[in-house]
Amino acid sequence: MEEQDLFDELFDCEMCRQAPADTTENPHSRLCTRCREQAIRYPIPWFFFLFAPIVLILTVIAYLRMPADLSDYRIYATAEKQIEQGMLYDTLSNLEQVAKKHPHSTDLAVRLVTLSMDYGCYDYAAYCMNTYLAGKSLSDVTYGEMVHYQNVLNSYYDTLDELQALSDRLGEETDQELLAVIIREKLDELNRDPKMWKPLIWYYKAQFSEDPQEYKACLQNCLEENPMDFTAMADLGTRLRRDGDLEGAKAYYEQVLRYEKKHALACRGMAILKLLDGETQEALTWAQTAYESSPDATYVRDTYLIALSENGRMEEARQIKQEMQEAGTPAEEDTEALLNGEITLREYYIEEETP
Repeated sequence: MEEQDLFDELFDCEMCRQAPADTTENPHSRLCTRCREQAIRYPIPWFFFLFAPIVLILTVIAYLRMPADLSDYRIYATAEKQIEQGMLYDTLSNLEQVAKKHPHSTDLAVRLVTLSMDYGCYDYAAYCMNTYLAGKSLSDVTYGEMVHYQNVLNSYYDTLDELQALSDRLGEETDQELLAVIIREKLDELNRDPKMWKPLIWYYKAQFSEDPQEYKACLQNCLEENPMDFTAMADLGTRLRRDGDLEGAKAYYEQVLRYEKKHALACRGMAILKLLDGETQEALTWAQTAYESSPDATYVRDTYLIALSENGRMEEARQIKQEMQEAGTPAEEDTEALLNGEITLREYYIEEETP
């Protein structure tokens, strides 16, 4: 028994069974000095060296691609946050650029279509659905959502087709008063059709309304049906401004700017409010943003012209006036009167009730 204990003590290394365990550094060690050193070295298998160059090349490629991929993912992951910071159109445009680079990504295509629909960009949603989503396999839930969006788009375009057909039938020679009556009757008929897109109908009913109160009511109905109709918001703000409700107008413009800080009509509206407050420099900043965003939008050049004139930048104002002539939308008579000092800004921008 004693001889067995002595044997175990002299040859108790668990790896080689040829030497005693080295307990100088660790009293619980079960390996001899040589075996412990070999275990620490972790020898590399010979076949690893055959694959090392391939692994190195793949690592370099992945490293070079990483910045672009991370940037693309950041655009995808922060899209809604960017929209909430007033960059709707830029965000959708950036997302589309990422979708072009990753045409097989279903998640990207779905995100692009969903955001476009959520924020009322129906033409863009239809384009993205046809370009980036057609032919892709979808989960049952996602498929159901896309079918819903397609139904909305069908209703939207069917309504536009009906209105275009009406416009083609009437022609320019139709008496304007009779034309308005026919269109109002057609809009009422379409509004009773459950297949038609109600926000669009209410918006056009506003354009052919008979008085300011009806105009406002129609736009409010439009926004009840589609709270993300930015054009209706801006139009309603303009109507309130003309009524003298400057705070109400500002609230509607700010609703638009919350999602799209470069929206031409909302920026134009803010420029006018600043002009009325005597803040001409801020007015010019808003007017310039509107002009740079969409110079052909309704009365954007007019407002920019007035803001330049109010700031004494007459040469630039002259250039804008010339540009309006060339675009076929020369300054109107009351605009000329304002520029000549014959009427005030308040008289120009607010419809004062005569006693």
